[in-house]
This record gives sequence, C-alpha cells and structure tokens, in this order.
Amino acid sequence: MKVIFLQDVPPNARAGDVKDVKNGYARNFLLPRELATLATTGELKRVESLRREAEVRRVKEAEEWREVAAKLAEEPVEILVRSGPRGRLYGSVTNTMLAEKLTEISRVQVDRRGIRFDTPVRMLGEYVVQIRYFEGVDGQVVLNVVSIDGGAEAAAMEAALEEGVSGDGIGEMSLLEEFEARRLAREAREAEEVAGEDDSESSDEFKSDDEAENEKE
Repeated sequence: MKVIFLQDVPPNARAGDVKDVKNGYARNFLLPRELATLATTGELKRVESLRREAEVRRVKEAEEWREVAAKLAEEPVEILVRSGPRGRLYGSVTNTMLAEKLTEISRVQVDRRGIRFDTPVRMLGEYVVQIRYFEGVDGQVVLNVVSIDGGAEAAAMEAALEEGVSGDGIGEMSLLEEFEARRLAREAREAEEVAGEDDSESSDEFKSDDEAENEKE
C-alpha cells in the first residue's frame, strides 16, 4: 500500500515521504493514528507543502530539545538502586530507568532508544552517558548510581565475607553464599547488642557502696 507520511516516524520515514508499506502496518498503525494517509492523486499534490511544514517543525523541536539537553547536563542524575558487597548491583541500570528519570526531571518524554551506555552499569559510581535527544541534538549526562540504603547493607555483608564467606573473590556471591553472609552479619549485630547490654549490667555491679546508697535514697 502506498502512503504519504504526514508526520515523522523515526527511523523509517519523514513527513512528506511517499512509501510502499505493508497493508497491516498502514491500516492498523499509520492511518488510525493519522501518521500517514493514502497516496491518492489529490494527496500527492500536498507532498511538497507537507515537507516544508515538517522542516519548520523540526527546526523548532530541535531548538526545544537543545534547551532540554542543556538543562539535564547541569547536574548529575541520581538513580537509587539496591547493591551488594563492594558496590555490585542486583541487576543493572537500564536505558529505560534512565529515560524515566530524565523525563521526570525535564517533564519532557525522553526516548530510551536514544540512550547509549558505553559499558553495562552494574556497579555503584558515576558514569558519563551519551544521549541522542532528537535528530541532530546530542548531549550527555552524568549518571550517579547510589545505594538505596546508603551502603549499610553492603558494609554488613562485606564484614560477613571477612568472617568466612568468600564468594568467588571478585565481589559476587551465589544465593546460598549471600544468605549465609546475611546470617553472619545479623548474628554479628545481635552479638554487639548483647555485649552492650552486658557491659551496662557489669558497670552496675561494680558501683561503690556510696553510689548504691545514693540511688536507694
């Protein structure tokens, strides 16, 4: 089916393009959303005007996106995650997660497909991320990946590792090893609490007779 694109449909077509597309794609997607129209003789006369209008629209949108890109580059973008020992994430930060955060900050819908990570983000820390906001408008943001618990859990599990749960030696553990690390960390905290209570009771036992007498009064 031959259609005229009324709007840009990245990355396949720009407004004013005349293309043959599959019938289902046209009838189920392009035509109902008024992204394209059938390439009739009458509509074909509109092609040049559609292209000119689309170009004006692109110039305006590009300028708006440059302002958005500049705003987002001003401050690091923080994403909170759960992390394990040595800053290793439970999973990774995805382009969808970053796109949602950028959309929240800018109040403009950022397309996840324009976000490119040089390497997978699987550790806490800062990353420079390249972004294609719009045709001809590129930018970058500083992504700051922060532990949701401030690193307290990671520190406790690191201490547990030192007590005998070794993992694979590079900061990763199996589920069984992680469970054991958590158990050891929990027991260590409980032992500290009990020790603190014992110290308090011991100090009461060694009070002088005068102190004990004063408390009775």
